[in-house]
Amino acid sequence: MQIVRLDYIQNGENDPAIKEYYVGPAFTGKMPSAEQLRVFRGTLRCDEATKVFDWWLSLVIDGRPPKKSDLLFREMAKFSHNLGLIVCKPDGTAQMRLAGSGIEDMVGRSMAGMDITEAAQFSTGMCELSWKSQVIERRIRYYRRDLRNFGKIFRDIGMLELPVADGDGGRYKYLLSHIKSVD
Repeated sequence: MQIVRLDYIQNGENDPAIKEYYVGPAFTGKMPSAEQLRVFRGTLRCDEATKVFDWWLSLVIDGRPPKKSDLLFREMAKFSHNLGLIVCKPDGTAQMRLAGSGIEDMVGRSMAGMDITEAAQFSTGMCELSWKSQVIERRIRYYRRDLRNFGKIFRDIGMLELPVADGDGGRYKYLLSHIKSVD
């Protein structure tokens, strides 16, 4: 597993908002080792995030992410309020397709259909790293950070991001994102 430090990613300037940032193994047709999965699971700072990860992992077949159609709401019900589904398009944009009520309550507005760059105004470097690790390499990712969005400050937010199999004949990529304050 790769642990990526991002405290100096933006033009050498320190980003104290980032507490931890982990990029885990890829899911591109070969199942990661049990040790890699155990180490990644150990980075999660929220019991609910661990449950989401284990549920998602139970849907992985032959080292490939689950299909969007495998994400059944009845199985997600216990943590769906903190889940979001993001569609990533070939032009490099990403849009929130679905956002649970916990995410929308935290932000204070509807997130459905929102461009991710508007929702999370990260540095260019972080956006490029996100696209490479998540969309191209199909890696799992977890990070904790403080956010300043929509005129609010959110402290110690945990974000678990998990790839979902391609949609529309491989034209789009999807991500399942668990977003929750770390208590």
